[in-house]
Amino acid sequence: MQRKDYKHPASGGNLGEFQALDVKTGKTLWRHRTASPSNTAALATAGGLVFGGDWDRHMYAYDAATGRILWQTRLPTSAQGFPITYLANGRRYVAMPAGIGGGSWSTLLAPELAPEIRRPNSGNVLLVFALPKS
Repeated sequence: MQRKDYKHPASGGNLGEFQALDVKTGKTLWRHRTASPSNTAALATAGGLVFGGDWDRHMYAYDAATGRILWQTRLPTSAQGFPITYLANGRRYVAMPAGIGGGSWSTLLAPELAPEIRRPNSGNVLLVFALPKS
């Protein structure tokens, strides 16, 4: 028997959702829905930023309190894995892995449920961005 997948009726046609929750109450503080699945871990910083990425090659920097997108870019391939931040010579950086392979469930569902979204089928990279000086 062949499996049939469907988009959730309350998704607004989206496959991804990046959501911030209040840890004490479990209530949603804010959410950002995307056409393609979220494909990375969330990285929250002490400076009030949250980073994440999706299968359709987007990387986002959110305001942790409001969910407002402060910055976004398009990567050469799908954001993947665990973004990190680090400090070097007094400057803060964020690094985002991007590539294909691994155990990403989104490589199975996204092409079926959103065939209009295309991402490269090759390439792996670690992209590093300098954060603005405060």
